[in-house]
Amino acid sequence: MRGWVWSTVLGWVALVCCGWSLFPTLDAAPLLRVAMFSCGGLGMLGLVFFFPNTSDRTAARLVLAAAIFLRLLLWPAPVSDDVNRYFWEGQLVRDGGNPYSAPASAEVWKNRRDATWQAMNHRDRPTAYPPGAQWIMAATTVLAPGHAGFKVLALAGDGATLLLLLALLRRQGLPIRWAGFYAFNPVVLIAFAAEAHFDSLMIAAMLAALLAAEKGQRTAWLWLGLAIQIKLVCLVLLPFFLTRRLAQGIWMFLLVVILPSLPFSSGIVEWVAGVKTFASAGAFNGPLHTLLASTGLDLEIVRPLCNLVFTGWVLAICMASWRGLARADGMLAMLGGLLACSPIVHFWYVAWLLPLVALRPSFAWSTLSITLGGYFIAWWTEAHRGWWGYGHGITAVIWLPWLLAGLAQHRHFVFRRQLRRFQPEPFQLTIILPVLNVGVELRSLIATLRQEAGASCEFVIVDGGSDEGLVPQFEQPQLRVIPSARGRGNQIAAGISITRTPWVMIVHADSTPRPGWLGDISAAVDRHPHASLLVFGQRFDRCSPGTLWIEALNEARVVFGGVAFGDQTMVIRRAALDAAGGFPAQPLMEDVEVSIRLAGQGRVVYLGREWTLSANKWGKNFGRRVLMIFRLVASYQIARMKTPAHAARLSERMYQEYYPPGPDEDLAKCADSDPRSQ
Repeated sequence: MRGWVWSTVLGWVALVCCGWSLFPTLDAAPLLRVAMFSCGGLGMLGLVFFFPNTSDRTAARLVLAAAIFLRLLLWPAPVSDDVNRYFWEGQLVRDGGNPYSAPASAEVWKNRRDATWQAMNHRDRPTAYPPGAQWIMAATTVLAPGHAGFKVLALAGDGATLLLLLALLRRQGLPIRWAGFYAFNPVVLIAFAAEAHFDSLMIAAMLAALLAAEKGQRTAWLWLGLAIQIKLVCLVLLPFFLTRRLAQGIWMFLLVVILPSLPFSSGIVEWVAGVKTFASAGAFNGPLHTLLASTGLDLEIVRPLCNLVFTGWVLAICMASWRGLARADGMLAMLGGLLACSPIVHFWYVAWLLPLVALRPSFAWSTLSITLGGYFIAWWTEAHRGWWGYGHGITAVIWLPWLLAGLAQHRHFVFRRQLRRFQPEPFQLTIILPVLNVGVELRSLIATLRQEAGASCEFVIVDGGSDEGLVPQFEQPQLRVIPSARGRGNQIAAGISITRTPWVMIVHADSTPRPGWLGDISAAVDRHPHASLLVFGQRFDRCSPGTLWIEALNEARVVFGGVAFGDQTMVIRRAALDAAGGFPAQPLMEDVEVSIRLAGQGRVVYLGREWTLSANKWGKNFGRRVLMIFRLVASYQIARMKTPAHAARLSERMYQEYYPPGPDEDLAKCADSDPRSQ
């Protein structure tokens, strides 16, 4: 079922790509492009969250195959008019000219006014491309003259980025399918495979620098220098590489920055002036700039205000990085802040940070990958009103969902003064099993867990008042059975209260562990020193359209919202739990509550190593149950915005509604009938 649905979504995205390739020009059918782009963004989410259950190696092959397939479909699409500038300036450099000495419209270049020159945009402006980009453009005109050569160049950078991204995901132990946030994103597909923007080369060099830095290799400076030589935007990433471990490689950075620039030394002053002109020329689609301008402020005031905000943002991110913010997080925040404060944001600029979004999935930037389709309204405006662009209202429609999604995902930052870096300690684990009226499956589950956990791992079985009393004492070392008040949160809190190991794993009795689960935890603890909660995720033993949606929504809720459910197998750091006030002893929504508490202490990490659970609990009244769970979860989180105590009292009433007395009481007594996996 999952593979069939994924293939269907891939076909949907493929149709979008085929349709895009049929447009004869960039300005054709702009409103249809808006719809197609947004459909592509929704398809990207489907390709990530409906990804088939496979090994990491198979997942990487599947991502690569699908990515190549979609890019081939976009090959016939018309390229951006920027490619005309690439080609013209590349030919100029190839022939020994200096593109910095005068703008393309200058009389000195009148003998080079060919068809490519005629198709260029902004001929009156000095070029802003760095020397490294100029040499790459010149080489391309030699090796593959024509627009097709620059499309191959863009795809080469795009492919290198994807390979580097897969390597980073493997290194950090993150789900390989998250590469789809980049590989299947319409921003990337249209920007590189269709329009051939050479920003893909900068992104590839940036990721190479990140990968080298993560490995502690000084060549990170070489790759960062190359990224800056292709696009100056990477200058804002310098602070993340100024570490003692990498410091001795700065000489490589200086060589890469200086040597390609020497042949253009006579025009460097003019180039700097051109960069300033580019940075201050006009305003379009910048969220903060548009917000300030819409208040009636003069543009001469708006621009310095945006610069001031970005300067403050840079200082804040640098301080957070000094306190332990992970490099990938800092780079994403820095580039995101740059785009938010820039006066001009073309749609392909968002591609700069999408590989980082794949490493740190972002609700905000994924949402923007859907709403950014509104960008193409600019062509409709040009056709009907005579000017290219759109008003503040369209900009708000594009960016407001981005802002709301970002606030929703990062709401925990209000309570987190700084990202906590927990003290290293020996890895020890206690497994808590809350049970009620369970059968022989519990003994089988414990035996399975023991195979990896070993005899020294402590198990605590917490009985919530089974009909026949406590479950039988197991004749095993390091295993205790204790009674507790009914309600899974009460049971888990009771079990945690008698243990003191650094990590606690909560396991539901109907779970089937994924082989290698202990190694997954141990590796994640090493890779994520800021983690307060690790979440394995869930898959059902029987797949149907309904349970498939539940799996996808559950995964998205953890990835984008930091809220996990108990049947996704939660692994909790004791230090974070103690700092957050302990485990909530409440009968319902305890998993939502503890997720919120732990998100305020550190990172919630989704491992993507899903365990299998029984789908029996979804057999009856599926639709009614789903709607009720949506309502209860939403009501609880709204109540918590008032006070946690108010939410805790509400959970008591929710428990009575969720497990009402009467004909369904027998079902309610089963510990694993709690289907809050929606």
